[in-house]
Amino acid sequence: MLTITVDNKEVQVPGNTNLIEALRAVGIETPHLCYHKDLPVSGNCRQCLVEVDGPRGMTLAIGCYTPVRPGMKVATPASSPKVAEARKAVLEFLLVNHPLDCPICDKAGECMLQENYMMAGASNSRLNPETGKQYHGNPEHSFVDGKGQCRGGKRVDIGPRIILDEERCVQCSRCVRFMSHVAGDEQLQLASRGGHTYITTFPGEKLDHPYDRCLSDICPVGALTDKAFRFKKRVWALSRVPTISMDDSLGANIWADHADGIIYRIMPRCNTEVNRSWLSNAAREVVQSVHENRLLSADIPAALQIIKETQGKIAIALGGSCTEEEIAAFKKLAESLNGKAEIFGGSLLPLQAPDGIARSGDPVANRACLEKADIANLSELPKRIGEFELLITVAADINCEAAKHITLTPFNNEAAKKATLAIGIRHWLENFGTMINSKGLEQKLQGVPTKESVLVESAKNIAEKLLTWQN
Repeated sequence: MLTITVDNKEVQVPGNTNLIEALRAVGIETPHLCYHKDLPVSGNCRQCLVEVDGPRGMTLAIGCYTPVRPGMKVATPASSPKVAEARKAVLEFLLVNHPLDCPICDKAGECMLQENYMMAGASNSRLNPETGKQYHGNPEHSFVDGKGQCRGGKRVDIGPRIILDEERCVQCSRCVRFMSHVAGDEQLQLASRGGHTYITTFPGEKLDHPYDRCLSDICPVGALTDKAFRFKKRVWALSRVPTISMDDSLGANIWADHADGIIYRIMPRCNTEVNRSWLSNAAREVVQSVHENRLLSADIPAALQIIKETQGKIAIALGGSCTEEEIAAFKKLAESLNGKAEIFGGSLLPLQAPDGIARSGDPVANRACLEKADIANLSELPKRIGEFELLITVAADINCEAAKHITLTPFNNEAAKKATLAIGIRHWLENFGTMINSKGLEQKLQGVPTKESVLVESAKNIAEKLLTWQN
């Protein structure tokens, strides 16, 4: 921690950081567009202006590129009219050619340009209506509208998942830096120069990467939007639940945005120790199927009867998305069956290499909890399936056949249709519980209230009911 003076008051701030993060640590938000804490600094939007002391006294500097140092003096708009005016001037330049289409923009409500405008204080436009706004996108996309204004670059399909609106782009270069420094695949670049600069893909190429949906997250305006969420719901109508992605053992921290019992999108939740600000396309795409083909029936007495009638051995197969609490509940159930039940856990999907961004490559999300509970690996079950009279699967798709099969699954899939008895359970997005990720960090799932979650129970509750009724 360092001591600096901010607006004539001494404060303690973290060392080894820039002024945006240092001021944030003491409750002062600095407007910015190009800066992102998980990307290399660019310093091109000039929105984060502050005054700092130097050889010539207090001078304007950009907060993102200015490191803190002991004893430095900093002035924000709270004490410096010069900073306030400078920020307003920069904002005016940014808005002079930006289209006034907030009512139809998919980013409205979470647009950083809107926020910066409100923070700086609303001001009257000085734009000459006869001149109008000037188009600054790809010249190949330009056209003249009915009012005689040069426009263009609307709804440019730059890839299978992302739409570009060139008129809204503020050339912050966040997307370019992400693709270069995080994704490691330079599929986007800035073309042309000065006021004619625009974002584009390479000639004849499309934007297509396993993390390209992150561009919609980090775009500060409505220039890059996600096709999957585009025009589905206004953001101020959504509620957020902080939870964990159970499609991979890294356990990426996520926000599940929902309304009226429907999950509309999954967004990355920043955790510097896990996934930083990033989330793979694969983790997001779970939301596209969570409300489809759901299994909502639950005949627990029938399941208990099948278990009681079974004379031979019982195999319980737990999927990798089972929580620590569910693992413990089924372990107790197995122990109550007088030694005729064995538990297996995991997935038959192959291990992949970690991508170094937000996936470990291990499809068994809660492998650490399965190993902690001393659960045998699921890969052993197909070799021994002939030993078991009854197979109970819990959120685990496994192509094994036993004389009797009880499946607990969120979906009415083929395995459910072939099973002796199928019981609907909550999806991991609707579940509460604990997981331990591949880095050994304990993380908590917070269930999203959906229209299906109120009709079914968690696998843990079903296991506990089976145990209680059996006893």
